[in-house]
Amino acid sequence: MFELIQSISIDAAAGVSSGEAIVPADHPLFADHFPGTPLLPGSLLIELAAQIAGPLAEQVSKLRLDLDRWSLLGMIRNARFLRPVLLPATLVFNAQVGRFESSSIALAVDAYEGEQVVMRAELVMMMFEAAPEWDAAIRARYERVDSWKRPA
Repeated sequence: MFELIQSISIDAAAGVSSGEAIVPADHPLFADHFPGTPLLPGSLLIELAAQIAGPLAEQVSKLRLDLDRWSLLGMIRNARFLRPVLLPATLVFNAQVGRFESSSIALAVDAYEGEQVVMRAELVMMMFEAAPEWDAAIRARYERVDSWKRPA
């Protein structure tokens, strides 16, 4: 799914991020979902939202709590899928930090296709201290997020 994110903008001081994903109809993930009418599964919509919310949670943890933490999606609250996303689609995600503490950060995330809201959810990102064996994975993730910040 990481290759679907095209851009991200993070303002940790304001506690907000936004990002764009381009989801093609012919991506192998959607081969059986649904033939003839490609549809983005809600679980993948949540995953894309978490990819925009996670880097924000990590930067907020560093800025507001002075903690280097690695975020993982821990809980989904009040997810509402307001309309189906037919493929291909260009989606915009907006995330805003709500409650935050050292172990978890809750974010409100909205997904839009054009002007239409397609999903609203609260994502709770669990915040972990990185173990030394995670170094390569963390470096790769930071490189990926940095690539999303570069102009296309």
